[in-house]
Amino acid sequence: MLLPNHLTDPILEWALNEDIRNKFFISPGPKLAGHVCGIPHCEEFDQSRLDSGFPYKEVFLAHQLILKEYNLPKDLPLDKEFGVLLSYSESGHKVQTHSDPSPPGKVHTRFNCLLSKPDKGGEAIIDGKVIETEENEVWVCAAGMYQHSSVTVEGLKPRLLLSIGHYIDLWQIKDILNEKH
Repeated sequence: MLLPNHLTDPILEWALNEDIRNKFFISPGPKLAGHVCGIPHCEEFDQSRLDSGFPYKEVFLAHQLILKEYNLPKDLPLDKEFGVLLSYSESGHKVQTHSDPSPPGKVHTRFNCLLSKPDKGGEAIIDGKVIETEENEVWVCAAGMYQHSSVTVEGLKPRLLLSIGHYIDLWQIKDILNEKH
């Protein structure tokens, strides 16, 4: 599934603004290789973000398109850890190998989309396999089932990831993964 440019371009334009990132994005705790920062739960209303032009409408509509594509209810609750996450990283950064906690009977699942794909690298690695995607293409990461990470970002073009997390029933995530969307 490809998210349409009329939804992704406003998110990309907002997040690529360095002043915006300096004001709203936070860096993770320990210093990691390469610059990385993000906004967890960017679906939550924040007046100063709205005043800065944050594209709430486009984020909401992209989320709804993804839910529809995977036959998930429109009101499916977001995960409590990150919800809708925007993540920005530059050359030298890679996501460390990890898996995400899941509540009993559910799988922490993330629907991911690179709004900006680096010159080289940045691809997801799930269960040891590199996931090749193009910009705006959605992929599913059963983050509670599989170890996952990313290839190191290289070049001047940053990696901007829109990642939407839900806790999904085990049978349902197996169906989604078997459909190979």
